[in-house]
Amino acid sequence: MADDNHIINSCNENIVNAILKENQELDLYEILLVTDGYDIIKNFLNDEIREKVQFLITDENMDFLNGSESIKFIRNYERLKNSKKITLISLSGNEDGRMKEYLIKCGADNVLNKPLTKNNVRQIFQEVKKNN
Repeated sequence: MADDNHIINSCNENIVNAILKENQELDLYEILLVTDGYDIIKNFLNDEIREKVQFLITDENMDFLNGSESIKFIRNYERLKNSKKITLISLSGNEDGRMKEYLIKCGADNVLNKPLTKNNVRQIFQEVKKNN
C-alpha cells in the first residue's frame, strides 16, 4: 500500500487487516507500506518481493512519482518481461470521472474514492481472487 501520509497509510493497513481477520486470511498476506512511487518501483524491481505481490493499492498524489506514473511503470515492466499481471488499485480524492478514466488508461484495474473503507477492501479482494 502506498500513501505519502503516514496516518492514512496506517489507517488503510488497519482496514485491510480487519478484513483479512474477518475472512480468516490474516496469515496469508503480508502488507508492505511505502510512502511514494519511488518506493513502489524500488520494491517492485526486487524479484523476491515482486513474486509475492498480488495487488497494489496506491494513492494518486504522492511525492517523487505519483500513483499513475508508478502504475504505468509496472504495466510496462509486466509487458516487457512477460511477467504475471498484478491487480493495481488507485485511490483518489478526486471524484471527477475524467480522473478515473485517466487512471484506468494508465493501467489501474480499479479506481476507488478516498477514504478506503471495508467495503472497498472487500471489493479489492474479490477482484484479486477473480484475477488469480
